[in-house]
Amino acid sequence: MPAATAFDRRTLFSRAALRAAGAEFLGGSSATAAERRLELTVARRAMACEFSLTFPAGLRGAVEAGCAALDEVERLERKLSVYLEDSELSRLNREAAGAPVMTDAEAYHLLRWAARLSAATGGAFDAAGGALVKAWGFSGGPHRIPSASDLHTALAASGSRHVLFDDSRRAIRFDCPGLEFNLGGIGKGFAIDRALHLIRTRRRIRCALMQGGQSSIKGIGSPPGEPRGWTVALCHPLHPDRPVARIRLRDRALGTSGAANRFFVAQGRRYGHVLDPRTGWPARGLLGASALAGSATEADALSTAFFVMGVEGTRRFCEEHPEFGAVLVVPGKIRNAAPEVLAMGAVDAEVMV
Repeated sequence: MPAATAFDRRTLFSRAALRAAGAEFLGGSSATAAERRLELTVARRAMACEFSLTFPAGLRGAVEAGCAALDEVERLERKLSVYLEDSELSRLNREAAGAPVMTDAEAYHLLRWAARLSAATGGAFDAAGGALVKAWGFSGGPHRIPSASDLHTALAASGSRHVLFDDSRRAIRFDCPGLEFNLGGIGKGFAIDRALHLIRTRRRIRCALMQGGQSSIKGIGSPPGEPRGWTVALCHPLHPDRPVARIRLRDRALGTSGAANRFFVAQGRRYGHVLDPRTGWPARGLLGASALAGSATEADALSTAFFVMGVEGTRRFCEEHPEFGAVLVVPGKIRNAAPEVLAMGAVDAEVMV
């Protein structure tokens, strides 16, 4: 098992780390610089990114709890990664087109939930889009613009409408060949939820901030001096050193989607990795989309859906589901203009642009 490292929060979130992570963590106005420096962070690489947990200074058992949480992330990676041939998800993708595949309760309920969310978002989020991801080369490369024929084939083998669930047996079957689940849109958020649940129930941890890669973060409780929760600065998708909004998380999660970090350029045009499952093409129109929800799994999935839906689709969704919130970064109306930042729904945020 890889060793976890424990270090000062200010060291972790240096300017170099901000450029890699795309998010800046700020202490509340009433927390002193000394208090913030003394916060403890435990981190380890998993799921092709860095996961970290930050705890208030002096919290008994924090390092042990952080290591237990990161062990849980590794367990879920072994189960749900499409890049590991012996994972449960890879087995399902290989076999479910031929016959129903029985899964354990954890995997079954996650995939069942993902299919329901796909329906709720009108297909703007869909975890059963592995064929599309492969068609564009975003799963192992090389990147490419698929031909019309290849795109048609990938679309025909994508979508939760092709997934049949048998609740009585916890069995899953695909009604077409070539369909694959890819949990890149929710895997980190799900791992954060499970890891925080573990240290809450088994380690009695009531205050922590957990981040997975560039896109997923959840805060539980409130650190000293920050009664409204952990404070996160959401940064400009193209300029990570420029915060555009300050968001507070208390038993809430934030997921962020955008195409600033994963894209390729072909024939003078930029193609991002966030695909619209309904058309098969990269989503366009927003610089970034962030979702706030009670769970990191929901926040991850909805940030992807919001990036695909655009401004009006996200506004309608938040009006119909007031328990969720969104922060959208929209390009300026004229060239080189500052972006517009729109907050919608259940968001405790201060826009800084």
